[in-house]
Amino acid sequence: MNHCFRDLGSAFGWTSRRIAGCGGRVAAALALGWMLCFGGQAQAGGGPENVALIVNIRSWASTTIALNYASLRQIPASNIVYIDWPYSTEKTDVQTFRTVILGQISSALAANHLSDQIDYIVYSSDFPSAIDFKADTGGVDRGPLATPLGSITSMTFASQQLARGDYRFINLRGNHYGRWETEKNPLIQSVAFRAWHGYAEDGRVIEGGGDHYFLSSMLGVTADYGNSVEEVLSYLRRSTTADGTHPKGTIYYCKNGDVRSTTRDPGFPAAVAELKKLGVNAEIVNGILPQNKKDVQGLVIGTPAFDWRSSKSTILAGAYCDNFTSFGGIFTDHNQTRLSEFLRAGAAGASGMVVEPRAVPEKFPHPFTQVHYARGCTLAEAYYQGVFCPFQLLLVGDPLCRPWANIPRITVDGVTADAVIGGTATLTPHGNVAGGTVDRFEVFVNGVRTGACPAGETVTLDTTAFPDGAAELRVVGIEAGPIASQGRLILPIMIDNHSRSITFTAGEGQNPVVRWRTPMKISASSPGATKIAIFEGSRAIHVFEGESGATTYQPEKLATGPVTLQAKALGPDNKVTVVSPPIKLTVDSYTPLPGRKTRPGARPMAPGLQFLAEGGSKLVIPRTNDGKWLKDTKTEKDQKFTMAAIFRIPTEGIYQFQIKHVGPAMIKIDGTPIYNGDQKTPNVNFAPVALGAGLHEFRMTGKGDQPSGFEIRFGGPGSQHLDGKLFQHPG
Repeated sequence: MNHCFRDLGSAFGWTSRRIAGCGGRVAAALALGWMLCFGGQAQAGGGPENVALIVNIRSWASTTIALNYASLRQIPASNIVYIDWPYSTEKTDVQTFRTVILGQISSALAANHLSDQIDYIVYSSDFPSAIDFKADTGGVDRGPLATPLGSITSMTFASQQLARGDYRFINLRGNHYGRWETEKNPLIQSVAFRAWHGYAEDGRVIEGGGDHYFLSSMLGVTADYGNSVEEVLSYLRRSTTADGTHPKGTIYYCKNGDVRSTTRDPGFPAAVAELKKLGVNAEIVNGILPQNKKDVQGLVIGTPAFDWRSSKSTILAGAYCDNFTSFGGIFTDHNQTRLSEFLRAGAAGASGMVVEPRAVPEKFPHPFTQVHYARGCTLAEAYYQGVFCPFQLLLVGDPLCRPWANIPRITVDGVTADAVIGGTATLTPHGNVAGGTVDRFEVFVNGVRTGACPAGETVTLDTTAFPDGAAELRVVGIEAGPIASQGRLILPIMIDNHSRSITFTAGEGQNPVVRWRTPMKISASSPGATKIAIFEGSRAIHVFEGESGATTYQPEKLATGPVTLQAKALGPDNKVTVVSPPIKLTVDSYTPLPGRKTRPGARPMAPGLQFLAEGGSKLVIPRTNDGKWLKDTKTEKDQKFTMAAIFRIPTEGIYQFQIKHVGPAMIKIDGTPIYNGDQKTPNVNFAPVALGAGLHEFRMTGKGDQPSGFEIRFGGPGSQHLDGKLFQHPG
């Protein structure tokens, strides 16, 4: 890691020019779509109503993590955005990122009437970690410091600039929301983030002009050498317990002689001094990791590799941990420790590079990142204020975690839980917060902002703007001051303006538990409806034509864990007329396929998978690497093949296969089909399977001649190519 030139945008020859290789109309349309987000002035960021939670609808892991997080963080159903991502979970090109990911997000936010209130774009798992934007460089190689590869979170953070081909955000001071103490930049006051705010080059917050951003993170990486779904859920559950607790742990800054440490060591004393002024314990220690410390509330280190368990230290709930090294955000084969190790140990968030950055301090979190956090900012606010040039840095974890926030307590006059209201209602919100005041309020109905008022005033709610039936009312209070911490009161209510009715059942009993592969009964009826749609989040999972209907639904199509379903009746104009009360399900997996204790047959096992093409001879596949393994077998276009192996699972749990192919393919585990697809295009598909500890039999069938390769991975944690370490056959 070496120092190099300071202005990456100038090095590329980029300032604000049209995107090379991108149709002008596409770029303009995306820019317009994102600019819709500033049509109204959102008065507060940092809460679940301001989050767009992005889910890969193909992936069980992505859906399960997202729905559990939505439940933990009380994210409205309207804010859960399902998109179809059929491509790589490692890397994609910038044009595909713009059109498939950002395009689908923008369309969904507009359709759900959320465009003017979103501050955070948060990805679940099974999205690409890195975005390759060399197509925008005109093919010019500007050297290793300016490698045209950014993280998905940073490219989303700067998506306003990306949409119009403005690459100034890759400059070493390209993040104008970033702020830390230097001689030339005394702007060290922490400030709450607003997507509608503009940020000037000197860091000033301005309401006209400037650069606009979205705070962005990924909840978890479950591909390659990432975390398991249960590990992700574990650290997300922990992080929610930390909010507003003002923890008494210690933030450790570790010094050693490596350039990864010495590059930002000079900033440690000032950060520690500021933390102590805030009453937060902070300490500079020598070495790679703090040793035998049971109170790690935050961590700043610099080393290519570490073994957290050997330190015998404990990471506390809510901690943000960061390592200054080259490849912490790359989850394929390499010898550096990944950011996932911090998360596995219980951190609320961590960050890492998706490409070699060189030892440039502006590309990494400044020591003052922990100061912003300790002042009460959310984890995402603290992180993006602490990095001046985040474009190669991936943020993973809980962006809403706020251990040191002063969280307001909210009450409201004019409505009570489960009240039936119609016409207009006058709401008078109240709030109190320790050590401060609440100076304004926002009102949301079904996740959409509908009104606001200063403290001491009222909000008039016009219920005629909403369908009859069940609704969710949220009153959000915002703390006075630069951090603007939020508190909220969430009330279920019923709206009745037209005397419309709807009934809806799913599963059996209250708070039903349903299981994979056990069909769940659903039924709904609404007099006068032309159709009734059953929704999970913002996606319709089934539609009944007419006034009523009944069917069965496979629960494994939803997720694992908490799932909320609602029925919505539509009239002749396809507008929703009445909404049912929500039904909260718990989805359990089926009983795991039992593992064997001993291998079948008497022959010893050999590494690799046994492959047999129709009419051919048996071969051994040592590793399904890069999708090229099938081509090497010389299997012809319509020639069928079978590949089989035995593998051992150490602990019971849900595992996931990831498969990309063209034509038919089937996977059976212990004789049970878990995937059966016939693809016309080489899309990525996911197949979860519940497995008991022990040995299992894998068998896959398909056809040869895969022009785009045949990729198959298996994991939990992670999702790696099949190889002889795990998959073996009788020798």
